Amino acid sequence: MTLKLFNTLTREKEEFKPIEEGKVTFYSCGQTIYDDLHIGNARAYAAWDTLTRYLRWKGFNVRHVQNITDVGHLTDDGDQGEDKVEKRAKEMDIEPMELVEDQIERYFEDTTALNIERQDIVPRATGHINEMIHYVEKIIENGYGYEVDGNVYFDVEAFAKDYPYGDMANKDLKQLKEEAQARVEHDGKKRNQYDFALWINADEGHLMKWESPWSVGYPGWHLECSVMSQKYLGDEFDIHAGGKDHIFPHHPNERAQAFAASGEGQARYWLHNEFIQVEGEKMSKSEGNFYTVRELLDEGFSGNAIRLYLISSHYRTETDFSRDGLKKAEKEVRKARHVVQKIRKNPGEEFLDTEALEENFRDFMDDDLNTAKAKQELMKYVNRANSELEKDRLLDEEVAEKIEELFMVLGVDLEPGLSKEEKVMADLLVDLRAEARKEADYETGDLIRDRLQELGFEIEDNEGESHWLK
Repeated sequence: MTLKLFNTLTREKEEFKPIEEGKVTFYSCGQTIYDDLHIGNARAYAAWDTLTRYLRWKGFNVRHVQNITDVGHLTDDGDQGEDKVEKRAKEMDIEPMELVEDQIERYFEDTTALNIERQDIVPRATGHINEMIHYVEKIIENGYGYEVDGNVYFDVEAFAKDYPYGDMANKDLKQLKEEAQARVEHDGKKRNQYDFALWINADEGHLMKWESPWSVGYPGWHLECSVMSQKYLGDEFDIHAGGKDHIFPHHPNERAQAFAASGEGQARYWLHNEFIQVEGEKMSKSEGNFYTVRELLDEGFSGNAIRLYLISSHYRTETDFSRDGLKKAEKEVRKARHVVQKIRKNPGEEFLDTEALEENFRDFMDDDLNTAKAKQELMKYVNRANSELEKDRLLDEEVAEKIEELFMVLGVDLEPGLSKEEKVMADLLVDLRAEARKEADYETGDLIRDRLQELGFEIEDNEGESHWLK
């Protein structure tokens, strides 16, 4: 079976064929960097990291680009409202770039905790202002942009005569006109209300602004991804990914800008993940059901458990967040890790079919990255291996290696995360406990066991031998 991905553009699962054989160019929409990473955004980043890992595991050379938006993302999608970064910085009485630097550091701490590998290129919007200005100039030159009072707008009606515009969201211009009238405040500078800003003339109090041929201002949010994706991946590339909310207006606007500037529509495959809800409701700070990754880590959930939880449902299915689900994922990670450790500490020659496991795993992942079924297949195999071990059957180390390998494709690391010194200390304490038990000093043996358990270790006694599990 070859990899098939659901392309939002065609609403079909399509066989994935990269532009260049053996290579994949991949852009995913990243964080607007004004607040801590919440569990909903983490789901998207975990999904796209898993896709990158899987493509590389299949032998592709992947270039993955994911941006950081540090300017231009306004509080509504109608080119009105405040810049999200600037608004938060004002609330905190600090400079916007001071907020950005702090949030970028926190963002990478959180994503690292979830085993989300840093993308090959992580461009920041503010580092590409000159490219954005040149891009807007091309759009105007090609007849798809117009300037009014220092603002530059994209002319959707002119564009739609030459290229498809609303096809990704399955909307025609009549629908877009009606929705724009209902959704956004009227802007008399626009020819049509569904036109969108490429460059915005900044008012006097706006902090983040740059010189341009039209005004001292700042770029429109949609412009940023068009510029950064094509700069690093070429005018046409393989995959563009983002959240369900990007299906309109962000991605159609990105794609329109790309056609207008370069004649190419960015990506061949457009992927979108569904949202996480909390008890059937959209996650929202105002509703008090908003969870950040940092809060969950501080509560004691491991990054591996959060990662496993995030990929335990298909990326295109809506899923309901629950602590019970996280607790289940924590148990699953621990069980898989313990099975691997038990095999490694006492390997044998009995074998469980790793080829069938890998084949089933690959089939599920090739079916539009079905991590839910791939994970279920892995846990079935782990449970079977555990049953064999409980029958005192010694399994070949290849079983442990394959379990570790496939979990790592899903971004779940089964290593216990101990330093060399911690492992040596644990070994020493287990040996001391064994000596105490041989001397019938059970009080000391129990004391060592209790102390190790307080540190998160489990002690397994088997036929006079003891092992620690973590």
